Amino acid sequence: MSQERLEALQQALSEQQVQGFLVPRCDEYQNEYVPAADERLAWLTGFDGSAGLAAVTTNRAALFVDGRYTIQAKQQIGDQTIEQGDLAPSAIADWLCDALGEGDILGYDPRLHTEPGLAPLKQRLDERGIELRALDTNPIDHIWQDRPATPCGPARPHPQTFTGEDADSKRQRIAKLLADKNQDALWLANPEVCAWLFNIRGSDIPHLPVALCMGFLYHDGSATLYLAASASGDALRQHLGSQVELVNDKAALFSAAERQHVQRVWADPQLTNCWTLQQLRSREIQVLLERDPITGAKARKNPVELEGSRAAHIRDGAALCEFLAELPDAVKREGFGELEAVQLLREKREQREGFTDDSFDSISGYQGNGAIVHYRVSPQSSLPMEARGIYLIDSGGQYPDGTTDVTRTVALGEFPAQAKEHFTRVLKGHIAIATLRFPKGTCGEQIDAFARKSLWDAGLDYAHGTGHGVGSFLSVHEGPQRIGKAHTSVPLEAGMIVSNEPGFYLAGEYGIRIENLVFVKECAECPGFLEFEELTLAPIEHRLIEAELLTDGERKWLNDYHQKVRDTLLPLVSDKTKAWLQRATQAI
Repeated sequence: MSQERLEALQQALSEQQVQGFLVPRCDEYQNEYVPAADERLAWLTGFDGSAGLAAVTTNRAALFVDGRYTIQAKQQIGDQTIEQGDLAPSAIADWLCDALGEGDILGYDPRLHTEPGLAPLKQRLDERGIELRALDTNPIDHIWQDRPATPCGPARPHPQTFTGEDADSKRQRIAKLLADKNQDALWLANPEVCAWLFNIRGSDIPHLPVALCMGFLYHDGSATLYLAASASGDALRQHLGSQVELVNDKAALFSAAERQHVQRVWADPQLTNCWTLQQLRSREIQVLLERDPITGAKARKNPVELEGSRAAHIRDGAALCEFLAELPDAVKREGFGELEAVQLLREKREQREGFTDDSFDSISGYQGNGAIVHYRVSPQSSLPMEARGIYLIDSGGQYPDGTTDVTRTVALGEFPAQAKEHFTRVLKGHIAIATLRFPKGTCGEQIDAFARKSLWDAGLDYAHGTGHGVGSFLSVHEGPQRIGKAHTSVPLEAGMIVSNEPGFYLAGEYGIRIENLVFVKECAECPGFLEFEELTLAPIEHRLIEAELLTDGERKWLNDYHQKVRDTLLPLVSDKTKAWLQRATQAI
């Protein structure tokens, strides 16, 4: 946080007669990835991770991040006079109650927060006599002189050959759920929800192929959709049809709802910002705060989407193999490091049909950097790589038929002996999830321990979830399903895509993670049960496996998986990579 920017913000707070301000890392749509215009937290603090919040008062400032970003935050803040804390409501509330006094006012931008997100803070602040106040304007936007413009690129139709269902059918299907809830309209809070419902895509957000939009779906299946004027061309209007009204001003959304005589609106409290709820309630519209029904429908992929995901993963797996095959020679070249590895992998993906973007910023961690769970390489941090040690690469691609996410841990040469046991225990956990059968109604938190048992047996663990949902040419991190320790009450259902990514991290030494994407399907042999099917195809590092630690069943799974990788990808790679792939998939 530069002193000049901090002082400018503190002066702006004084002008608005508030004693503090919250700076979250998000936009008004609650997107995980945000346009450059909404990177207020990074502009103020220098921290550019995907989750964080800063609190600024007249004489203090603090940055709060979760366990994934503790090391990164320290590095990016440097020796600046800013405190650092844990991104947990209790820790943030403790700091605010210490930094502010009774009668003080803590301001916030209501477009950047949700009511559930603020509720724990509000309760604690109320107890201390500190007012939480929504501000009409964000003070950072006035002092950020070179703030980028909000993107408004063209939205484009996403063909039914990829979606498996036309947009009219989707609107009518979701509209029936509104009738069941006795609701006049559903608030479409963010671009992902709109992208799925209307079968549209765009390029307004890095790594997320969506256009910035929001809207209403009405009980009769018609809709009003906000898009910037430059985003909606003739092809899009024809695609949307006469039942979808396009508006170019967000305020016009609420006027349209009034014309539709909307009195009851269903809104997802986790996706809907406070400003929107203010707009609805000021018009005396009753709001039903429940999870958006589109979120679950989007998570359950139809057969066309699953087949597309299989095809995308095959092309992506071939690109990854080309990269892994070239890596041993690349690390011998002078000047080749973590950043150059990211660029090389991107080049390999760009050679594959349909590739449009990375699905997230690749995590390219050599040696100790691999132990930083969500490490983001930069020209300043990039380590030179050598033909020794352990390298972790977590990356993915966006293709019109699917979104990929895969992590492989690679031995580049000699490595610490203990790494074999650590890697093999991670592999055992990975196989435990891959081979699991579970009854319908089972939630992700109920199976998470299977991934950790082998590590727990040795007194080890990892501080992240085991799996997250993945979209269909949408977000690489998609809810509501996940696998982890945290309570979700969301059952895993047929058609859902999730990651399987246990890991282990030895600070300053190396990181280990093995990640495949899988999808949930009906178990043919056990009616009433579900199981997983692999989507990701890429070899798992042989040299890091302690074969004696594997059971016969685990060896069989690994050999069968490698046989499938070899048979599927051999026809799609170069001759040099063919030889590497044969070696990398040998049976053990």
